[in-house]
Amino acid sequence: MKEKIRIFWEEYRKPLISMCLLLLLVPLTTFLVSLYVVRSSFSAASVSTDTAEITAAAGLTAETVSETVPSETLPMTTASPETAPPSPPASAMIETVPFYSQHSLLPTGCELVSAKMVLEYYTGKAVEIHEITSHVRSQYPGMVDGYCCAPHPSEAFIGNPWDPTSFGCFAPVICDMLNELLPTGYTAEDTTDTPLAELAEANIPEGRPILVWATICMLPTYPNKGWYLTDDSGKPTGEWYDWLANEHCLVMIGYDAEYYYFNDPYAWGIGTKYSRSLVEQRWEEMGKYSVVVHENTSENKTRSS
Repeated sequence: MKEKIRIFWEEYRKPLISMCLLLLLVPLTTFLVSLYVVRSSFSAASVSTDTAEITAAAGLTAETVSETVPSETLPMTTASPETAPPSPPASAMIETVPFYSQHSLLPTGCELVSAKMVLEYYTGKAVEIHEITSHVRSQYPGMVDGYCCAPHPSEAFIGNPWDPTSFGCFAPVICDMLNELLPTGYTAEDTTDTPLAELAEANIPEGRPILVWATICMLPTYPNKGWYLTDDSGKPTGEWYDWLANEHCLVMIGYDAEYYYFNDPYAWGIGTKYSRSLVEQRWEEMGKYSVVVHENTSENKTRSS
């Protein structure tokens, strides 16, 4: 039996070995192919993940760079920058306003003498005081229906500017008179209630003097005499009006941090100075009246020094 097996092996050894090798090689090959496929799939997935992470990182970087672009590289706007208006000077003075004293002209006509200074400043020539008074309505208090009556001082000069016992008038009366006598191109404006500091800073540096109602030598006011006011027909309205003593009109020509400067018709020369706070107090007591002359052209003449 052994001999037969030996003879069989010797005869069929090579084919048997080849067959065994073949039987082992087929499954091994199949295993190796499967392993390669699995590994390739895993590598592809890993590459996809890495690619996504790189892309996300690149996007984040681009976004960060976009957010930190310097402002000067952004598109320019066409809007013009806002500029603050220039600050008014700390002090200003108009040197060329003529001066007149009321003592030699009109004893109670301070408003008209002050208006004469302003008129001559703008006309550049002498304006007779009689011409000024002829353009102002004047009326004494009188008896009407048993009452002592007169218009409001904003409507007429109460009394007569030539009479030392008379009273005076306020801004609207002077404004109307100035607009009748000013040369073409100028208009008097009633600036009553406008703060004095605002008026000074807006007008004095531009060479525009200001008519201001305050008191003689900045003395205190007090009720002096009075009358019942009349309506347009001259009839008493039943409203009593107290005239305040020491009423006065003067021409502001300058200012600084402490003082306002005036051509004061009650004084004897130009540039009379009074404390700003005191002037403003008396101006308020008298009703905050003021008048400024403006040019009607687009450009203002600067006459300040």
